[in-house]
Amino acid sequence: MANGVWHGVLQRVIELDKENLGIPRDAGIDVDEVRTGLLQPVARRQRDLLVCVERALGRTCKAELKGVKSPHMYVRAHRGPDGALRLRAAHLPTVHEMTPEESDRHKAMKEFLARTCQEAGLDATAEKATKNRSARPDVTVLAAGGVSLGCEAQFYNPSPSTVLRRTRAHDEDGLVTNWITHDDTFHLVDRAHWMLIRDVTWREINNAADLSLVGGYRVLASWHCTAAANRPCPAGKAKTGCGKRHLQWDTPAMSDGEATGWSARGDRLTVTVGQTLVGAATGSVTPLLIPGRQDQRTGRYLWVPATDRETWAGYQASLAPVEEDEPEAEQDDEVHYSGHDADDTCRFGETTWTPSATLPRRGISSIALSLTVDESLLPAVPRQRTTATQSPPRSPEPAVRPVPVQRSVDWSTPDRFLSEPQPCRHCDKPASLLDDTGAPCHKVCAEGHLAGAEGAGPGS
Repeated sequence: MANGVWHGVLQRVIELDKENLGIPRDAGIDVDEVRTGLLQPVARRQRDLLVCVERALGRTCKAELKGVKSPHMYVRAHRGPDGALRLRAAHLPTVHEMTPEESDRHKAMKEFLARTCQEAGLDATAEKATKNRSARPDVTVLAAGGVSLGCEAQFYNPSPSTVLRRTRAHDEDGLVTNWITHDDTFHLVDRAHWMLIRDVTWREINNAADLSLVGGYRVLASWHCTAAANRPCPAGKAKTGCGKRHLQWDTPAMSDGEATGWSARGDRLTVTVGQTLVGAATGSVTPLLIPGRQDQRTGRYLWVPATDRETWAGYQASLAPVEEDEPEAEQDDEVHYSGHDADDTCRFGETTWTPSATLPRRGISSIALSLTVDESLLPAVPRQRTTATQSPPRSPEPAVRPVPVQRSVDWSTPDRFLSEPQPCRHCDKPASLLDDTGAPCHKVCAEGHLAGAEGAGPGS
């Protein structure tokens, strides 16, 4: 980083460590206006406005020589290790030239997104500037009960500043940014909402009726933690269970695998790009940001079912308030000027300064995507019952039962199937059937219970 930069319009060195930026009073230049212009985002000014001083003086810029950065620069307020803010200039990245393969995939993805939305009856346009003309998303999808989306097909790794700048521009125009990529190491992951697809060719995208979604989407799993539960206890009490309720955002594949016990893989495809895209626009899928627990500057951006988000929010509201930590000392947001002269030498690649504390890797651990709630703090959740099979209040039973217990039960009728698994009344594991009383139950558990009741005999 440098404390000086060449201003292409003023044709002079701007000295960032001086309050007057090194501009004499008699120069007839508004210093405050220049300072505001320096801090403008690159998208709102000429990219070549600010230049490395060494390059402007006709010498070789090290950043340009190495080819990883351009000789052009930007200025930002940087907080040093002493906590003081100073104006510093840094080199801009070189402009990425899209390869033919990237270009073909980018075009195919834009057409796929627009086609998918239009077939669902949604208003979608490609390469249309937003109302403030600050952004031009690859595809803009207007809400039909959900959120409006600014979709960006991204097949090369943009810089973090590019991701944040374009996301901010979308937000200012009322759009939720949705980055679609094939690589989960890209900087866009968890800097905004994103969708991850497999590494497919442009022909596969063109021919696809839909594309499987392998990242960026989660569903909420909820279970009562007992020794018999299918899932392990996040608190480490695997043998006995902690007796509380756990909620955790899982991948759909992880939840699908529970049909045969706790598994890291599912057996069926449940989520696609098209389903999630249309769901977000119509309201059945919603964006969710879960901030990090240790650092609020990081977090996890998720697409989730709207019903799951409501459940998550409801359980969070039921938690007892936690005592807040003592507030950190307030940092001075005034820019500090040391009065030092600007250095006219390119220091790119040299260790000439100590950076601010680094941010953790974007995203948070899976345990931060979960809640543990004491069941006694929650209102009772009524179990799903079917009124057609609900038993009337029982009268006192005689000593001898006139009718023997029926063993043979037809479990194939449609009204016995639950849309979502609920705890079995006998073993508390997730069950997808209803017994004769309308309570969630496994077939094996119900028949075993009936057999036990019959074997007990009258008067037992």
